[in-house]
Amino acid sequence: MILVTGATGSVGREVVRLLHKDGFKVRALSRSPEKTNFPAGVEGVAGDLMKPETFPAALDGVEKVFWMLPLTADFNFPRIARQSGVRHIVLLSAATVEIGVENAIARLHLNAEQAVRESDASWTFLRPNGFMTDAFRWKDSIRSEGGVRLPFGDLSIPIIDSRDTAAVAAKALSSDGYEGKIYTLTGPESLTRRQQVRILGEVLGRDIGFESIPDDIAREHLLRHMPAEMVDALFDLSKQGQRFSKVLPTVEEVTGRTPRTFKQWSIDHSEAFR
Repeated sequence: MILVTGATGSVGREVVRLLHKDGFKVRALSRSPEKTNFPAGVEGVAGDLMKPETFPAALDGVEKVFWMLPLTADFNFPRIARQSGVRHIVLLSAATVEIGVENAIARLHLNAEQAVRESDASWTFLRPNGFMTDAFRWKDSIRSEGGVRLPFGDLSIPIIDSRDTAAVAAKALSSDGYEGKIYTLTGPESLTRRQQVRILGEVLGRDIGFESIPDDIAREHLLRHMPAEMVDALFDLSKQGQRFSKVLPTVEEVTGRTPRTFKQWSIDHSEAFR
């Protein structure tokens, strides 16, 4: 049995689909499985990664786990999973760990990786650079105002389609040979947010306005929605963005096919922006 946490998210949902399609027994963890349309044959189980009392039922009979780290994580999960009989944990981490513990976002993922290592289960770490699905945050302003205002508009990152991240995760969960491996994952091209908006406009057949928000205004806005150390971490990442701009062949090496472009992603999700 393979347990997929974060099973309603863009990555977890696709991991569930891929494993189920290939005939594996899958248990999908979500807070309200009765409200979720998992594929027939997938076992939905109620649970919350911030509530350890829900772990035993979710982990019963499980041999492998896809751990989707929540922003406020219980780092005891890997240890409890191992004690329950889990042999292998595939963790969705982040490429930002390369910056080190001084950065709050990197520290969160480094702590998760350390918790997995200390659990004594075998492991695989997936470190995507960034997700194409972040563009969904722009859909309301694109619909209502015909444009977007964003910070860090000229920071270039090879963002990845969640489906490609999920394909690598499914390989690591369903096959041998991925134990003790770390995979930094990117899409096939490095794009700025300004370029992403232009591509979206081409797909939608209309011009979409773009305005880059100055750092001081962006910081003031972000502080309304997240802790100061997370805001500081985002600005730190933006200053060091160049180190994450390299396109890597990892997805093709693991899955045998090239990752999707942002234009392909935009075409597949265009209705969300209309």
